Amino acid sequence: MDHFSRLLELLEESCRLSDRFIEDPDVPQRRVVIQTHDFPDHDAMASAFALSQLLERFGFAPKLLYRGIIRSYSLWSMVSELAIPITQVVDKANKEWRHAPCIMVDGNPTNTNARQITDNLFGVIDHHGGSETPDCPFVDIRTDYGACSSIIESYWHELALSPDKVAATALLMGIQMDTDFLSRRVHQADLDALHRIFFIADWEYGSRVVKTALSKTDLNSLQLAIANARIQDGIFFTVITKEITQEAISVLADFFLRLREISITILVENKGEIRPVSVRSQLPDISAARVIRTALQDIGEGGGHDYMAGGLLFPATKISDDDLFLRFFNAIKEH
Repeated sequence: MDHFSRLLELLEESCRLSDRFIEDPDVPQRRVVIQTHDFPDHDAMASAFALSQLLERFGFAPKLLYRGIIRSYSLWSMVSELAIPITQVVDKANKEWRHAPCIMVDGNPTNTNARQITDNLFGVIDHHGGSETPDCPFVDIRTDYGACSSIIESYWHELALSPDKVAATALLMGIQMDTDFLSRRVHQADLDALHRIFFIADWEYGSRVVKTALSKTDLNSLQLAIANARIQDGIFFTVITKEITQEAISVLADFFLRLREISITILVENKGEIRPVSVRSQLPDISAARVIRTALQDIGEGGGHDYMAGGLLFPATKISDDDLFLRFFNAIKEH
């Protein structure tokens, strides 16, 4: 049985059971929550949106939810321009949706960056490695895929269907962002998915928004990153003492990896309540996801891929730049 056909079969029963908790006649039947990981990026947003569009075709009533904060200009542009109906939830879904089956996309509740929003985890669709298999009826984790959007597009393909222009544009942006325009961790399925949706999508808009992720106000961040840099044993570590966008910290982490002498980059924003961390690794035997989880143990949280990971320091964490560097240095050497 194809993946999506199995999802539909299991979801029908799960919705039937959860609908018994509905007290308000205005609340729709066959409700499904689609949840991204806690700090959604373009791939998570696209996956949630395109999956919701597909489920609507089969009579389900999906609701898109996320935790955390969106600190990305281009992601807000994507959500706004494509009219993606996603809602932020601080803790748990309200009582009308609390018992609805929840499908988590581009995240895994066994990871620290994907905390469950409802009481009824139905499924996990993800491409991240390094996590345990979740205990739920439907699991589709393909760690060799470059983007979760490619998994969702494959569901459309299984049914011989094509997403509309808006959903295709979102999927295109998700694939382009997570594979860095097909320059890292690309599976044949990513190429196939991009080929099928490229000319359906508004590829000019999608590519422009993904590429123009920075603003002139981010130039000072580059100066601070260089001024505060520590380079040792192929590791580039820096702390940026100003608030910057999600894109800026990711782009700079990739940028410094272009130095011939550098194989691992760690960028930390140390300004404001939310203090994000971004890690990149070019070494096949050193996982960025494992490094960030080890280094931030008890002082923050993070996760991701072997080559790319992100996280944040807890608001209450007080740690010097020297001690934070030492944590990452030791985490890398422990591999």
